[in-house]
Amino acid sequence: MASCSSFFDVEPYNSVVEDNFYKSQKDLNASALGMYAPLTRDVHKFLLWGDARADMVTTGQTEPMPYINEFVINNVSIENPFADYNNIYETIARCNRQMEKVYDVTNKDDKLLPKSANAYYAEAVLLRAICYYYLVRTFENFPIIRSDYAEEVSYIDEKGNTINRKTSEITSTELRGLLKFPKDKQEVWRMIYNDVLSVLGMLPLNFMWNNETLPSEERYGRVSQPTAATFAAEIAIWLGEYQTASAFCNSPIVNNQHSLGTAGAWPNQFTASFAAQHSMFLLGFRFDNSFETNRLQEFTSNLAQEGGKYFLKPSSHVINTIFSHESSDVRTNFSYKVFDQDTIIWKYIGLDNVSSRRPAYKSNASWQIFRSADAWLLKAIADLHLNDYASAFNFINMIRESRGLVKYLPTDIDYTNKELMLEIIFTERAREFAFEGKRWYDLMLWSQLIGKNILAEKVASKYNGENRNSVYQKLLDQKSWYLPVSK
Repeated sequence: MASCSSFFDVEPYNSVVEDNFYKSQKDLNASALGMYAPLTRDVHKFLLWGDARADMVTTGQTEPMPYINEFVINNVSIENPFADYNNIYETIARCNRQMEKVYDVTNKDDKLLPKSANAYYAEAVLLRAICYYYLVRTFENFPIIRSDYAEEVSYIDEKGNTINRKTSEITSTELRGLLKFPKDKQEVWRMIYNDVLSVLGMLPLNFMWNNETLPSEERYGRVSQPTAATFAAEIAIWLGEYQTASAFCNSPIVNNQHSLGTAGAWPNQFTASFAAQHSMFLLGFRFDNSFETNRLQEFTSNLAQEGGKYFLKPSSHVINTIFSHESSDVRTNFSYKVFDQDTIIWKYIGLDNVSSRRPAYKSNASWQIFRSADAWLLKAIADLHLNDYASAFNFINMIRESRGLVKYLPTDIDYTNKELMLEIIFTERAREFAFEGKRWYDLMLWSQLIGKNILAEKVASKYNGENRNSVYQKLLDQKSWYLPVSK
C-alpha cells in the first residue's frame, strides 16, 4: 500500500532541497500540508488500536489474518507490524521542523502576515499534540521529541562517531534508545494540555489563512481553532478540569461553521469527500486514475473485487445491545449493514442508507478525528461532573433529536444519577462514533471517571465461554490496556 497517496502528500519531504525551500508563504503552506501526510498512512492502525481491541468490532474472516486477529483477541505481540508508531513520529518530526522554520520565512516574504505566521506555528504545535495524544493512550512507553529532528537524527555511537540517519529508517527499538522518555504519563498529559492551551488564540477561527479562505478539502483536513477548543475540552476532562472543559466546548458549539446537522444529512460526512459542519478535523484521501484501495475500504469491505479483505466487522454484541431497539436512529441505518450472511462496517463502503457502494478501489472515505458531535457530548460529560444535570440532559437530547430519535423526558431516567448518565452518554458516543477508532479510549476514560474497570467488563462481553473470563482477568490489569511497541 506504499503507493496509496493523499492530497497531503506534497513535495517538500520528497524531492525539494531545503536550501531552496522555506522562502515564501507558499513554501510554508506546502510544508504545513506535508505534516499530515504520514498520518493518512496510518488510519487502518487507528481503526485497530481504537476499535478492533474494544467491544464493537471482531474479525470478519473465517480464518483471520494473525496480526489483525491479535487486536481482536487482545493479545498483541511485539512483532505485530500494526503496533508500529513510526509514521506518527514522522509527523511529529515535520511539525518540529515547521515550528523552527516558520518565523524565518517572515524575514524572506514580506507578504506573510504576522498573524498567519503565528497560525502556521500553532498548527504544527496542535498537530504534534494530537500525535502525542494518540501515543499516551495507546503505548506504555514512547519517546518525547520536541526539537527539530525532522527527517534526520544525529547521535553518538559507541565508538564516539557522530551518526546521521533518516528518521524514517530508524526502527522503534532504536528510537527508544536515542531519545528522551517521560518519567510518567502525567508528564505527557500536562505537556499535551499546555501545548493546546498555548496556541488556542493563534489558530484561525473559520478557515482563513493569510487572509485567504481555504478550499473545502483543506478546511476540514487541517486543524483549526474549533478543533483546538474541542481537543482542549477532551484533555481537560481526562485531567478532571470539568469547568474548563465545559467552557472550551462552548466555542465550537456556538460557531456557525459547525452544527449537529439533521438526521438525513448525517451520512454525508462519510459519503462526501469533505462534509461541512459535521466535521472539524479529518484525514482525507484522493485516488485519481489509479488502481488503489483506501485501507479503510480494504479492512472493512467483504468484496474482493473492490479490494476488500473483510478483516474487521461489527460484533453481534454491538448490534444486539447498542443499536437494536432504536431503528429510527440514522446511525443504525448507516454505520453497519447486513448483506446475506455478512455484517459489515458500512461507513467506509456505502454511498447511501440502502445498498449503493463506493466504486471499487476508489473509496475516498475520510478518517474523522474530531467532529462537531464531540463538542456536544464532551459538554454533557463536563456539565454532569459540575452537577449541572439539566444541561447534561439537554445536550444528550440535542444529539438524540438530531439523529432521528425521540428526546428523553425527565421522567424517563434519573438524570441526577451520574453513573447512569455516564452510561447513557457513552452509549450515545458509541452510536455516534462507531468504528471511528474511539471506543477503546472512551472505555478508558469512562473507567477513570467512575473509578471502576468498565473497559474490562465491556470488552470481555464480546467473547464467549472461557475466552470471556480470560480476557476480563487480563484487562483488570491496566498495564494490559497499552500496546507493546512493534520491533
